[in-house]
Amino acid sequence: MFFLRGLATKPGIRADLSVGVRSQPASVDRTSDVERAHSCAPWRQRAGPTLIAVLAWSVSGVAATTAKDPVALDLRALIEIAARDNKDLQAARYAVEVGRARLVQAGLLPNPRLDLSGRSDFAFKNEGEYTQSVGLSQQFPIAGRILRQKDVARVDVALAQAEIEEATRKLAGDVAADVYRLLVLDRQIQSRDELMGIDEALAKTTRDRMKAAEVSELDVNTVQLDIQRLSQERALLQSQRLSLLIALNTLLGRSASAGLLVNEPVRETDTLPSQEQLLAKALQARPDFRSALLSADRAQAEKSLAQAQRWEDWTVGVGMERDKLAIEGAPAQGSDRALMLSLSIPLPLFNKNQGLIAEAAANSNQANARIEALRLGVASEITRAYAEAINLQQLLTRYRQGLLPVSLRNVQLAQQGYRQGLVAVLDVVQAQRQQVELNAAYLNTLDQFLQTLVRLRTASGDYLTSVPPGSGTDIKEY
Repeated sequence: MFFLRGLATKPGIRADLSVGVRSQPASVDRTSDVERAHSCAPWRQRAGPTLIAVLAWSVSGVAATTAKDPVALDLRALIEIAARDNKDLQAARYAVEVGRARLVQAGLLPNPRLDLSGRSDFAFKNEGEYTQSVGLSQQFPIAGRILRQKDVARVDVALAQAEIEEATRKLAGDVAADVYRLLVLDRQIQSRDELMGIDEALAKTTRDRMKAAEVSELDVNTVQLDIQRLSQERALLQSQRLSLLIALNTLLGRSASAGLLVNEPVRETDTLPSQEQLLAKALQARPDFRSALLSADRAQAEKSLAQAQRWEDWTVGVGMERDKLAIEGAPAQGSDRALMLSLSIPLPLFNKNQGLIAEAAANSNQANARIEALRLGVASEITRAYAEAINLQQLLTRYRQGLLPVSLRNVQLAQQGYRQGLVAVLDVVQAQRQQVELNAAYLNTLDQFLQTLVRLRTASGDYLTSVPPGSGTDIKEY
């Protein structure tokens, strides 16, 4: 039975054309090679143009794919793209503009008031008496209320910026985690491809030995089943890789079907910085810790504002009044004009803002307690991730220096023994399956190590250095 198989590999598409023949035992097949060749001739005449067309389509597909291949990006470039184009982060940046608008509003004086009044006796005696006045009044803060409001609003702008940087830190960690998962998946797919190539060679050897009546059809079927198992595993890994690419494109703010090539080295043997250096860097660079410090500053600014609001605004007024009186038995009186000045002072006798001052003091104590809790949490997060990374790095060293070389040597010995007729095909398949399992365990451990390394670098704020200054929103002074 003839079959055509196409394999898609990274970074492009590999068209793999192979023709397999399901053979019968030599005792059953009585047809000579010449007769078989003549019987296959009509099929070759029919299949020839078809195979040429399939190969031409495959080559054109490879050329088209290569022409449209995106530029390979490293992790730093991907983090920069995510910080610039991520849709959730773009929406969050408007919080800074909202804070700036509130800062402008907090520095404005109340609007002045125009006061108009009039009085007349035309509805009663109608003796011509009247009073008319026009005035202008303005409220003035006398305890620094506006300055304190601006202090609170200015801290709010800084808090909004810190929250955006914190979202950027977490986004960078998510991008790094997906990038390293993608790299591990590519290694797993490459491992399956290599083992399938080895099994294809083994299958050819098995078919040749079956023709020579050295092995039975059972050996051929055993190898073919192992090839199909690897093919199924590879298809599952390809599906996982596709889902991961869609998730990564979403983080980058791109369409799910956009092409993406990642070129990032996997540094599994690099020496980690000391735990003390990572902790010091985290407390200096992490936006959430800076946000906690700003929350304490805001609580203190709110307390100062509450104290300033104990004295309400004074109201100063200026105006002019004109009036005319009518006196019985006296000649008609002329109108009088007068200049008016007024000052209104609220007295803090009952409401001295005691509740707001106490609330602001409690908020300040709570903010300071959260700073200490966050400091302890950051230290615990880094300590846990650091210990796990060291342990996983040691396990990876054991795999590379001990287990994997021995497993590879066993596969080579089994294949050599099978070609010499000293080892059964089941022993070869078992050795190869053991190598697959060990390699899968190694790659799973590598994936755990890389994810732990991502958590460690995210916890220390290391990925924030990959974000250019222009990706955020600068804070302006007002």
